[in-house]
Amino acid sequence: MEKVQLTLIVPILNECSQLPGFFADLSCQQDINLELVICDGGSTDGSLEWLQSQDPDWAALKIIQSSAGRGRQLNSAVEAATGEWLLFLHIDSRFTDPLALRKGLDHLSSTGSENIAGHFALKFRRQDHSLSGGYYFYEWKARLGRPETIHGDQGFFLHRSLLEQVGSFCENLPAMEDTDFAERLRSVGQWQLLPAEISTSARRFETEGLWQRQLLGSLIMCFRTIGWNHFFTMAPGVYRQQLNSEKLLLLPFFQLIRKLLNELPVKERWRIWWQAGCYIRTHAWQLFFAVDARCAFRQGLPVGTGSLKWLNFFEPVYDFLSRNLLGRLAATILLRSWFELTSLWLSRVEKKRVV
Repeated sequence: MEKVQLTLIVPILNECSQLPGFFADLSCQQDINLELVICDGGSTDGSLEWLQSQDPDWAALKIIQSSAGRGRQLNSAVEAATGEWLLFLHIDSRFTDPLALRKGLDHLSSTGSENIAGHFALKFRRQDHSLSGGYYFYEWKARLGRPETIHGDQGFFLHRSLLEQVGSFCENLPAMEDTDFAERLRSVGQWQLLPAEISTSARRFETEGLWQRQLLGSLIMCFRTIGWNHFFTMAPGVYRQQLNSEKLLLLPFFQLIRKLLNELPVKERWRIWWQAGCYIRTHAWQLFFAVDARCAFRQGLPVGTGSLKWLNFFEPVYDFLSRNLLGRLAATILLRSWFELTSLWLSRVEKKRVV
């Protein structure tokens, strides 16, 4: 087989239903020599057996195994990869353009820098095909390339030398290890939007709830940024208890946060609230962006083509007024109040659900 131009890295766990579609989709990619490394985290649904029966003529297939955990699986797969260029994908990723991978590789190669990574324009595949302002908002936000808007479902396309600078995927996060990696990459390299679209299944959002999953992700990234690692020591236990639930229950996470904070001295407790408030202040731009997204959605414009006049006008004004002690204090107080009100609301919702 000709020299590998691109290695695709995919972690799986009980994904037998997704594998045929994934293989069929990748077999349509043209003008590129691929290596496919799949790391199984202990599947019991026949995924491993299905893979072992395959002998694709469109890629060199490597199947490896490791203990479960997406970060751990990704790191194991990297060790088995031989390509200089790497693309990290989810098993439910699909491409409509048969030249998507070729275009991605050509785009990054043309930059002349190995410190530039790429992500594809995101599109959600949903069972419910009705129009949704929420999905529209997140698809557009994913194309902006701003801090914490780049996630694994957009595909991570980068050179091996850049990966070595970023370091391995974090193995102790209960979720969002992909976003953690994307932000660490931002500190040593640069992200660019690639000239092709990737679609991903909205199955997790449709099962767990779009806002529930996004809110949990925001909490995780906040605590990751401020360095509150004790949360990540305890959170996986709460997360594992909900793996088979239809809706993601947020109340247990709020209860865990309250418990962990109450165990701290008052000074340390308020230090965490302060740092979290400062973090939230920097993400308030999404409120202005939401107005632009809503306007574009109601006009029926394609994702990413609307005007950003609200964001472009109000973000500098807001940043100027809030980037000071008083602004950070206000953000901290608002966050603290939001946490208490949301906890109360979640408790009432949970009681109604039990009844």
